[in-house]
Amino acid sequence: MNHTTSEKPSQSRSLVGAEALLRELFKDERTRPTLRWLRGMQAKRLVPFRKIGRRVYFDPEEVRRSFDAQFKVESLG
Repeated sequence: MNHTTSEKPSQSRSLVGAEALLRELFKDERTRPTLRWLRGMQAKRLVPFRKIGRRVYFDPEEVRRSFDAQFKVESLG
C-alpha cells in the first residue's frame, strides 16, 4: 500500500564553522562582518548554534532565518 504525504522529503542540511558561515551568508568580502562580531552574537545567544565538544557549528539556513526575524526593518509605506 502506497501512502502519499504532502511533506517534502527531508533535505540534508550542512553544519559549518564560523568562518564558512560568514562567507556563505555575506558573499561580498568588503561588507562581511568580522568573526569577532559573530562570536559576540553567539555569546549573546542571538544566533543559533550547536556545540559538539569544543567545536561550534552553525546551520546557515537557520542563522539566516534568525537574522531575518531579529534584524529585518519593515518599511512604513
